Amino acid sequence: MGRKRGEIEIWLRRVFFGGNREKYIIYVRFREAGEEKLLPIPVKLIDDIRRGYIYVGDTMIPYHRVAEIRDRNGKVLFRRG
Repeated sequence: MGRKRGEIEIWLRRVFFGGNREKYIIYVRFREAGEEKLLPIPVKLIDDIRRGYIYVGDTMIPYHRVAEIRDRNGKVLFRRG
């Protein structure tokens, strides 16, 4: 029996494997100088998504850091509650 996928994983798979990565931007939470900010990462720069992580070059970003997924026009497709 497989594990149940969470909503964030479903959305990440949809935009990553959906065919047109140029259309989407993922916003991840990160801290800079003690302040939390959102860092935009175009999906076209992502190398892989698997086992709870987004791989961008040598960087591994855990799914729980994803705050939003937007299309290139700014429409929010997913926002973490």
